[in-house]
Amino acid sequence: MRLLNDLTKEDVLHQFDGNLERTRQEVEECIIFIRLELYNRMLPCGPKAVQECCRDFYHLTPLPSERTITRILSRNGLTHGRTGIY
Repeated sequence: MRLLNDLTKEDVLHQFDGNLERTRQEVEECIIFIRLELYNRMLPCGPKAVQECCRDFYHLTPLPSERTITRILSRNGLTHGRTGIY
């Protein structure tokens, strides 16, 4: 097991590289996090706003489409100003 002190500079740079491929689960968790973050800051939190945050701040590649974001939000009950399934 490697500890944080054992990491080299290259490991740290690779870890925070924006071009890293993410799994579907990681992308879904990121979209949910962004949506809740926008909602809690009282900002627009629709699929277009979530997509813009994915591109501008989190550098997700490949960028999920608005329809994919809508499906993820619907599946998790995060539509119509909700914060979860009631």
